[in-house]
Amino acid sequence: MKKSLFALAAVGALAGTAQAQSSVTVYGIIDMGLIGGNNYATQGQAVNTATGVVKTTGLGVVSSGESTSRIGFKGMEDLGGGLSALFTYETAVDPSATTLITTTRQAFVGLKKNGVGSFLAGSQNTVIYDAVLASSPNGVNNMGGDLITLGVKGPQGQAASSSSTSLGGNQYGLSNNAAYDTRTANAFQFKSDVFSGFDARAMVIANNKNSTETTSGGAGAGTGGNASSNGYALGLDYTWTKLNLTANWQQLNALSNAAAASTAPVMFGVGTDSNTGSTVGAGTNVRDAGIYLAANYDFGVLKAFYQYVNRKATSASAPLYYQKYTANQIGVNSYVTPAIQVFALAAIGKYQPEAAFNASSALYTPGTTNLSGYQLGANYWLSKRTNLYAIYGQMEQSNQSFSAGANPSAYNMNNYGVGVRHTF
Repeated sequence: MKKSLFALAAVGALAGTAQAQSSVTVYGIIDMGLIGGNNYATQGQAVNTATGVVKTTGLGVVSSGESTSRIGFKGMEDLGGGLSALFTYETAVDPSATTLITTTRQAFVGLKKNGVGSFLAGSQNTVIYDAVLASSPNGVNNMGGDLITLGVKGPQGQAASSSSTSLGGNQYGLSNNAAYDTRTANAFQFKSDVFSGFDARAMVIANNKNSTETTSGGAGAGTGGNASSNGYALGLDYTWTKLNLTANWQQLNALSNAAAASTAPVMFGVGTDSNTGSTVGAGTNVRDAGIYLAANYDFGVLKAFYQYVNRKATSASAPLYYQKYTANQIGVNSYVTPAIQVFALAAIGKYQPEAAFNASSALYTPGTTNLSGYQLGANYWLSKRTNLYAIYGQMEQSNQSFSAGANPSAYNMNNYGVGVRHTF
């Protein structure tokens, strides 16, 4: 009997040791609010055709105004010698939907070596998105007015059959996720530890295929040859006392032997992600390059921010065709009391649409349109995990012509909401 009890105790001790070396955490966010806004749009028409302002209004109880609602699992196992295995699986959820809607945000596995860094493989945040998350004055919320992370919430900004947000393609520069792609699949990333205030990130994306050509015409006829999605990214951060700096570059490519000059380029993630959706598929016939620079300084009473983004998407088969987005944004974030946090930002930007597409030549090259926006917000912290929020944002686009002699298009929107967010 004593031997049996001794054996049972030994097994229990070993199990406790194994448990101490491995851990799995369930985490998430539920965010619900009363959110609405007004959209004003004029659509360019033919010469001498009358156009009016199209107004769309909305107000409703929707999710993910301040943070995307989500649930995730992450774990780490101590392998000894300063080496650990880790994983993350995170999916977005929509509490305002009548049916369960989930979309993968991140799903990766990797190894971490103390004093070196982490090696991660799978669907992950892009290098630029990780940098934006660490350098944004408003916490990268999903409301309008922010020209670095574009989005809008409320019934006025969504399709009738969906609770997800979508600015759509008619805003020409104010479309969801126009400034950068947030996530990518098929990625391998290295994140270094911090050395003398510096840390670095490097990513390689690869999903390439090269088929044997079996019919006459070969790759030129769209059979065989390359059909590839790939990319590269680099990021460097520096922290010195209360100053934080970051510089980032990424290029994602979607190449196909079937793409002709008349195949319009589509940027990675545009209109389908914007921090509220899933890991998205590749773009179409595009070389999608972006730069993100940011700085912030903590003055004690407030933290000041500066952000700059530049993105250019060029047709992989016809380099003269491209679209370009740039924005400069400043902001502040401050705790006026231990429970009350306020933030504000203002931005200006430019958007260059691609030329009117033709297989042989550009019929018309549109001019660059000017963008502007601002956002104000406040959080009231009931606890470390629960807060109430109020956010107001506005952004607009100046007149934009898309064909010679046509009437211009313009767009103006405001977005407001109050809500509650709980993290676990």
